[in-house]
Amino acid sequence: MDIFTPIVSEELQHPHFRLISQPGLYDPESKVLKNWADGFADRDNKFAKEFQTTFNSSFWELYLFACFKELTCSVDFSHPAPDFILTSPYGEFIAEATTANHPQGFRPEWDKDPRMLEESKMEDILRLSTIRLLQAVTDKHKKYISSYSKLAHVQNKPFVICVTPFDQPFFFLQDSLALVRVLYAYEQPLIIPGTHEGELLIVGESRKYKVQKKPGVEIPLGLFTNPAMADVSAIFFNNRATLCKVRALAGEGKYPVIFYGSRAIESEAETGVQRFVAERPNHQETLLDGCHILLNPFAKHPIDPQIFEGREIAIHDYDPQSDSYKLKIPDGFLYQRACMALIPETEEALKKYKASTSSTTTYQELSSEVWAEDQLMYIGGQNGPFCENHMAHYCGWTILVSLDSIDQDWSGLAVNVLCYSHPKFMQANSDDNITSLELAEWLPTKEDAYTAIKHKIDTISEQS
Repeated sequence: MDIFTPIVSEELQHPHFRLISQPGLYDPESKVLKNWADGFADRDNKFAKEFQTTFNSSFWELYLFACFKELTCSVDFSHPAPDFILTSPYGEFIAEATTANHPQGFRPEWDKDPRMLEESKMEDILRLSTIRLLQAVTDKHKKYISSYSKLAHVQNKPFVICVTPFDQPFFFLQDSLALVRVLYAYEQPLIIPGTHEGELLIVGESRKYKVQKKPGVEIPLGLFTNPAMADVSAIFFNNRATLCKVRALAGEGKYPVIFYGSRAIESEAETGVQRFVAERPNHQETLLDGCHILLNPFAKHPIDPQIFEGREIAIHDYDPQSDSYKLKIPDGFLYQRACMALIPETEEALKKYKASTSSTTTYQELSSEVWAEDQLMYIGGQNGPFCENHMAHYCGWTILVSLDSIDQDWSGLAVNVLCYSHPKFMQANSDDNITSLELAEWLPTKEDAYTAIKHKIDTISEQS
């Protein structure tokens, strides 16, 4: 299938296609993409046009096709839908591709400048991506219910949604954090400094049960923590599947490419992160590096995880009985990776590309998160013996009320800053520059503890 011969005018071409089709800039990378497309069937005779005009969704399909071949799956293209009908050494399954894209009126992922990164907040990146991934997954689930489930070649087979985000500039920084929130309502481990230099101790975990789309509009998370999405067997994901992946797999080109990122250290002796910086061809990366499979414990037709075991793939799961999120990461797993091509500014092809993508468009932005004043909200999670955590904003303070699981009584903490998550609260509470309060007594109910800590805040306000 020829995907590179232009069939639309240049002004209709997607910026990424316009970049990789510039003579001399992406010649080795073009060979990788052509290899991915080898054997791919264009069933509706519009794939090449979509690759050139919208790019990301077509790029993702080609990547998935290459991954399935790498996983020794055979693909049946004899049916018009869904995207992939697969036979693996461990059984048949169905896979449907989708991407999480930027909301209408928001900045697209390709319109970025490295200087913008200084103004970007990770929590904002995660919140937007959580909203967009949630939408992408639920839309495909609805499509399965209304259409795919009625097809004879789909029925009684595991159904896997393959999703990746292209929803904003620097989308690649969020790893799988947003998707884990969407599926398992899990936020992150709670970590404190240890007694030795550089030592970090995991003391618990925080949860994320909803995401705020805009003030007053909260969307529940945790799609795989109940049977509501039992038709979906798993989610396949890779936030490292970008043009940097193509560059990592390509041979040497006209200009050097520098790769930097981190890999997991997982052994009996050590668990940690190993950072790297390497120039092509010294950087080593595989097609499957950075892939995730996220299993649904409530699936009607579970997929056999052996398809993905023993490879460069992280396997996520959830135990409903213990309400536990589980993650199995292989040694050397690719956590993060970005790249930079050292192309001179005088390169005519690059100058032409930059001129074609220059923009003065004013974009919409995600509205700031706002919590209702004086409303105690359940946030869950666990910090040592403390559980049943609740948080509230009150008079510019953030209050955390927790249950001591041993003595079954309640206490409260407060910090004089607005926090929107348990980890941010812990960070503020350990900051010597931020005023904090705590109750000296333990009380029988969360309401009693909340009232008592508010009284301490009111007393300070009156004194000041």
